[in-house]
Amino acid sequence: MNNLKHFYQQVEVNPIEALTDDLKRTINDGNKPEAKKIITKLKLFLNEDEELNFLNASKWIEQETEEPNPIIESLFETGDKLAIIGTSKARKSFLTLQLCICVAAGKPFMGLQVSQKRKVIYIQFEIKDKHCHRRLKKMCLAMGIDANDLEDRLLILNGRGLGITGTAGIERIQVAVKDLHPDFIVFDPLYKLSEGVENAAEDMKKTMAGFDTLIEATGAAIGYVHHDAKGSPGDRNIQDRGAGSNVLARDYDACLALSEHASLPGAVVIEALLRNYPPMENFSIQWTNDGEGYCFRRADDIIPEKKTSRTKPAPLPLSSYYPAAKEILGKEKMNVATFKSAFKSKTGLSDNRIREFMLWAQDINEPRFLSTEICGRGVHVKNIRLAEYDEA
Repeated sequence: MNNLKHFYQQVEVNPIEALTDDLKRTINDGNKPEAKKIITKLKLFLNEDEELNFLNASKWIEQETEEPNPIIESLFETGDKLAIIGTSKARKSFLTLQLCICVAAGKPFMGLQVSQKRKVIYIQFEIKDKHCHRRLKKMCLAMGIDANDLEDRLLILNGRGLGITGTAGIERIQVAVKDLHPDFIVFDPLYKLSEGVENAAEDMKKTMAGFDTLIEATGAAIGYVHHDAKGSPGDRNIQDRGAGSNVLARDYDACLALSEHASLPGAVVIEALLRNYPPMENFSIQWTNDGEGYCFRRADDIIPEKKTSRTKPAPLPLSSYYPAAKEILGKEKMNVATFKSAFKSKTGLSDNRIREFMLWAQDINEPRFLSTEICGRGVHVKNIRLAEYDEA
């Protein structure tokens, strides 16, 4: 910056006028990359003489603090950034839309209180309007929310193909929402908005700086959805979740990280990392679908155990192997040892698991197998047959 300033002083040219002329010329030429460089230089000159505002701590002690304005109690407030991070299997976009619905309707979100009804703008870049429409209707049906609950407080923008990327895209959103007075603006997903490489710190810094400008202009909170890095997310600390530059982990005010449950299909473990509120314990949520509508529900009865690379797959129920046993036995009786050998070859089960299956199949209260023993001089033969074909 000093070298640049010195150059303009040497040639006795007003730097702001010169850069403005250069900017007009590059815009007329359609040279967008060069225009962006000139805008960056202009910002440096325009901010150089801006007075730095040092605050007196002793006066702060005497003054009343600004009352918090939470959007979701104990999670985040206006002016904050909220990150929602998870794998594709965790349904993070579904959860994000549900969060937007709750904030707009003033309904609790996963057991957390929404302070009041808020104006929400949800900008999604991934699915067509018809799919988003279907998703919204089914969620609202499952949640018991109708049009009167939302009124005009939830606005949805399909950003696919609109060229909303980088700081220019964020500035475009800023202009578009100026008269809408939103409390919460959500981008889903972040990588569709970001310009450049998500692993590059400088590129991510620009996106986060764009969010800061948007917050300053609107007073709204910003939410964004981000995908996990490769590997098993359950193995990592929440600070290390999310693909790309670690700039993200150092920037947000609150983060909700979604992980697959260790053993229960449809269950998700939620971790929260909070900058401005006390720590929150992990909790589980369960995906519910009754055929008419679907949504997540908090499930405090499910222990929040994350799936990790060390998590062993849950064994199939013993009943799932019964069709294989029926196929082997048919309507005939068979020697137990012969059956076990054939059953092991067909199912690949261990000897211990086969032993458990045999005990299950011969449960006295609901027997699937009946056994007979033939004992004689030096002979002991045990046969089994299916109980449903018992001749008795």
